[in-house]
Amino acid sequence: MKTINKIQDTIARISLLLAGIGLATIVMAVIYAVLCRFVFKANSIWVEQYSRYMLIWVAMLAANVLIRRNELMRVDFLDHMWPVRAMKVREGIYSVLFVVILGVLFWQGWLQARSYWGVQVVGLPVDRFWVYACIPVGAFLMLLQYFLNLVKAFIKDEDEKEEEGI
Repeated sequence: MKTINKIQDTIARISLLLAGIGLATIVMAVIYAVLCRFVFKANSIWVEQYSRYMLIWVAMLAANVLIRRNELMRVDFLDHMWPVRAMKVREGIYSVLFVVILGVLFWQGWLQARSYWGVQVVGLPVDRFWVYACIPVGAFLMLLQYFLNLVKAFIKDEDEKEEEGI
């Protein structure tokens, strides 16, 4: 269990570091654009596109941390009215649906990104592949964190069963 936690924490730290770097570059680019426009009376056409695409990358990189911490948004104000068994069934259905959605997102995101290989973004010296690659990368990281959470849950369940049998 400690190894899984260590892997999850490492993935989360690297993701947050990269997302932080991305946010810092967005801030620097926007400051540069403001200076160009209002001080030097010049136009920097690439900043808007860069900021939009990098913000999407930042969100996709940081999303796996929410899964690692089990902090995804959910409606839980009626949980006290459900029996424990029904809540476990609901969580199981939720888990299956989430894995399916992330799997589809990963696969379709990869197909979309791959279709733009070699197509350059107007205004930026970057292939569109790298713009769209955030979708499969983010979905993969979310799936990885989700599967590691499930493995931990099964290990915990097995440990609980062993303790009850003793």
